[in-house]
Amino acid sequence: MVLTKLAARNVKRQIGNYLIYFITVSLTVALLYAFCNMLYNEEFQRYARVMVELRSSLRGILIFVSLFVAFILGYATSHMLKLRKREFGTYLTLGMTRKNILTVFILETVIMCAAALALGIVAGLFLYQGIMVMATHLMNIEFAFAAYSFQGLISTVVLVCGIFVLASVISAVYLKRVSIYDLIHGDKKVAKVVRFPVFWLLVMLISFCVILASGYRLYFELNRSIGNTNGVILLYLILALGVAVLLFHIGLARSVTNLMLKSRRLCAKETNTFIFRQLSGKLGSNSIMAGILSFLIFFAIIGSNMSFWVKVSQMPAINQYYPFDISARLDKENGDPAINIDDAKKVIRDFTDIEFSLPYNIYTTGKSDLYSMTDWSTYGYKEFKDSFIRESDYNKLLAALGKKEVALNGGYRIVSNLPQVSQYDFSNADLKLGGRIYQFEGFSEKMPLTVDGYFFAVVPDQVAEGMSIQSECIAMNVVDNGFDVEELWSALSYDHVIKNGPHSYKDSDFNIREYIILKNKVDSAIFIISMLYISIVFVFMAMAILALKTLSELSDDRQRYSILYRLGTGYRELSKTLFRQIFSFFFLPFALPIILSIPITIGCAQLIKLSGYDEIVGLFYTSSIMLSLTLIAIYLLYFAATYLIARRNVLHEMS
Repeated sequence: MVLTKLAARNVKRQIGNYLIYFITVSLTVALLYAFCNMLYNEEFQRYARVMVELRSSLRGILIFVSLFVAFILGYATSHMLKLRKREFGTYLTLGMTRKNILTVFILETVIMCAAALALGIVAGLFLYQGIMVMATHLMNIEFAFAAYSFQGLISTVVLVCGIFVLASVISAVYLKRVSIYDLIHGDKKVAKVVRFPVFWLLVMLISFCVILASGYRLYFELNRSIGNTNGVILLYLILALGVAVLLFHIGLARSVTNLMLKSRRLCAKETNTFIFRQLSGKLGSNSIMAGILSFLIFFAIIGSNMSFWVKVSQMPAINQYYPFDISARLDKENGDPAINIDDAKKVIRDFTDIEFSLPYNIYTTGKSDLYSMTDWSTYGYKEFKDSFIRESDYNKLLAALGKKEVALNGGYRIVSNLPQVSQYDFSNADLKLGGRIYQFEGFSEKMPLTVDGYFFAVVPDQVAEGMSIQSECIAMNVVDNGFDVEELWSALSYDHVIKNGPHSYKDSDFNIREYIILKNKVDSAIFIISMLYISIVFVFMAMAILALKTLSELSDDRQRYSILYRLGTGYRELSKTLFRQIFSFFFLPFALPIILSIPITIGCAQLIKLSGYDEIVGLFYTSSIMLSLTLIAIYLLYFAATYLIARRNVLHEMS
């Protein structure tokens, strides 16, 4: 009972120091509760049933974020424990046992977590509705008040309890190992002098060069990413980028401030010497942490940019690849299809009327003369064979789309949706077909890819007649009478059995435009919400760690600023010095991601242009700017709160 009263009194007395921790836990609970409710929302699941892997994907994201949050908040709890090391050392000297102190601290944590859990759930009630508004807007479905899930509440409570248990374990380990002397006199320890600052400066410069080189190579790989990216190369590039970001901050922290201390001109100004010494010790001991936090913020920016990219490029891609209401490509080489074209028409007529249908064939010679002119012939795609379409069939498709027909003048044309294809030189690729030679006449209008490859050639009708049929195809437009596109897709689908495995999945050879739009909206909605959720958690946790790390060293700062005050420095100058010290500590992990976000945004915009979506570049820039402003606002919020708390604790006796 006595320990409970002591814990309650300590919470009330330490509320200022616990404020950032309390806000962070509350926001984390709100995010977890909102996400758990979305995971178990029945109405959302009904609309999202077109994604077979939806539930498992969301659960995986939730588990990953929860483990990350548990680790970070456990780490933060240990810093809050260190913030009060002198107090706990005094308790030990007065006769309290380590078990008593741990019990008090756990009771304090229980009180804080219970209050944060209650506040977080209340905030999560509103945040959940906001997420559902965003999700329904992205999927273009009517929003209705989303019901709350009891399973979501239970999951949130369990996750928060797990975080609490981890924090308690970390606290117990710390209190078990730390000595009374370290608790009471820990602030008198002298920071280790960083050795070889010139070497660490070289490490920083080399790491920065690696960041630039990795970023350029990553852009190059993404530039040819459609069907041609080596996933292993991308993985190595991302790994190199992450290691370079980490080493950059270690080198920066262990070199710059030490080199600045050697500059008499800089040290002579105001309290620069004091600030440089403060930062030298703090950055040197926290360089790895700063690198990890910068890495998290950096990839939060990348993930958020990519999520907006997915959304803004969605409809242009659908309009380009699926211009007809229903289209199909039935491979002849794989045997008889599960549902042939005639049977499919009968099924479609049960749902709606067919305005028109254009049957056509894709032909092949079984050779790869055209593919041999591209890089794809050397990147593991040698199985692709040249594909051809008759001139008359191609012109019928163009006419149906309201486009200008083409006229072949004794040659052939290449058709592809991929901008990369136009970069290859087909001028010397003369085709010998039917005893005649046909020359390349240029590239033609973009069309939906109806072949198992990246492009096809338009040839005169008589030439195609002598080839074998590769695929039977059809393009249809139907009457829009509000039919159920999911039911139609289900009626045109079949069970695709995986070779050498017991599993199967629903598949269809018929592309229904409205169904694809629905599926893509669900995909993009889940991707955007998930990436924004992860990004927000990453940024909040990074800022919280920076703030709590700063506050955990207040006892060290209080003594040093007291000495500076006795030496004649006024309160205003002390406030300015503390501001510059905390700002520098916050700024270094945050600066590199913000700076790198500029070329990342420009690079993504350039990739959008290369993909043929010039009209959405402006919207993408607007989204990126809004994201950057949001991150800056979070940064300023945590920085301002940290500075005000630190000023009150460090300088309150000097005002």
